[in-house]
Amino acid sequence: MKMILSLLAVLLMVGCNSKVDEAQSVDTSNIIIDNAYAVLDNEKLMQQYRDFNGHLITEFDIDFRTITTSDDVDIDSYANKEFAKLQENSRSQSGKAILMVVNTLQDKVRLEVSMALEPIYTDAFVSYIERKGFVPYFRDAKFAEAIYAAAELISDRAYEARDGKEFMPPMESKSIGAGAKTKAHIGVKDVNAKKGDAVASDSADVPKQVLQKYLDVLKKHNRNPDLDIYTDATKAFFRTWTVTTINQDHEVDTLSRCTGGEVLYAEDNMHAVLAHRPYDKHRKCAPYFFKKEQGVWKIDFATMAQTIGFNVDMQWHFNLDERLKKEGMYYAFAFDGYGFDGNGYPRKAKSDSEWDKYRWKYQCGGYLHPGDDRNNPRCWIKYALPGGAANVRLGFDGYDKIYGFGKDLNRKTNVTKKEIMNYLNSVPSGEVATVILEHYYLNGKETYKFDDILNPNVEVRYETRRGIAP
Repeated sequence: MKMILSLLAVLLMVGCNSKVDEAQSVDTSNIIIDNAYAVLDNEKLMQQYRDFNGHLITEFDIDFRTITTSDDVDIDSYANKEFAKLQENSRSQSGKAILMVVNTLQDKVRLEVSMALEPIYTDAFVSYIERKGFVPYFRDAKFAEAIYAAAELISDRAYEARDGKEFMPPMESKSIGAGAKTKAHIGVKDVNAKKGDAVASDSADVPKQVLQKYLDVLKKHNRNPDLDIYTDATKAFFRTWTVTTINQDHEVDTLSRCTGGEVLYAEDNMHAVLAHRPYDKHRKCAPYFFKKEQGVWKIDFATMAQTIGFNVDMQWHFNLDERLKKEGMYYAFAFDGYGFDGNGYPRKAKSDSEWDKYRWKYQCGGYLHPGDDRNNPRCWIKYALPGGAANVRLGFDGYDKIYGFGKDLNRKTNVTKKEIMNYLNSVPSGEVATVILEHYYLNGKETYKFDDILNPNVEVRYETRRGIAP
């Protein structure tokens, strides 16, 4: 899933407020100095890159920095000057420093590597990762992704070196010599980037066979986005997504270890999940989603990208805000019995036999609005069993307030406790249940504590939730 990781995790940028004097604006205490204003619009991904950069320091004592510039200066002398500043103020305790300089005006990128790291990050390695690792992102004008890709590849090589592995480039890789400078090809599309032989699913193929075809696609470096082993939404997704040779090589390595597991089928027989259970014990084998289109099983990477993220150790977790949106709700069934912590990591819920007799496994408390009939209160979620259908399939959490249910002409609002309970119990198994509720968030994350609901920083959202009935 390296490709999906690169999809979901990019970078921190700590930028400068003025370009009056770039030399003075450069602050080597920052991880990224964005003097070219190339990555300012990646706010959501900044914290993820901060985490990854911290990982490089903590795990390997490597201080990796990036500077973007649009000045018409000699990139070699500029990089040498800034690298000297970096080494004087390095966070590394052992002199392990790497500086990436991107000149958007000159369309060049250069990596400076300290002497302590030269035996690991050889010219051959730098040449390979530039051409096959992050230059493809520059071609698509994806600066943030390019910088993150560089950091990720530096980390991967550090792990290999720690395991005693020498770098052997899987291609002829001429040295680019002193300074490790190359053309960035910013915005210059690669005409061969989206090419590859046609591959299709067969009506007799089961999900694991489709996944094997995808593994073969990766091994052949086939980057055709319109393969018929992909859902229609996935084809559209891959047409705009940058896929590199190194992405695919990494995914071959990961997927080859994760083709086992069991395939779980939804009641509609139109959705399936390749599950590695227990999920909390298989944190590096992410679930794969499959959808049946035109009568054949296809891989739904579009929904996987929407709902699944990874940490720096390649452990998967859900994006809780997106998990049940769009097609995501159709895959929730495969996670019954698992709760999710505040970061979306699955946790096996403790069995509670007392709740086995309840279909959705939740409990309503009662509340009243002015003028309501005291004998017919409305429903607030007093308890949603972690791992139960209400929690997993509809995303119910304690203190949610239920305002309505149904859709279109069948929508009903201002519902009572009795009405919502009757509605949920009436939805046929495998059909979509629709509920309108008030949900509480604290600092952008879901929160379940009553004390948090009283916090002035809490954001209240009115949402329409859709889930598949058990």
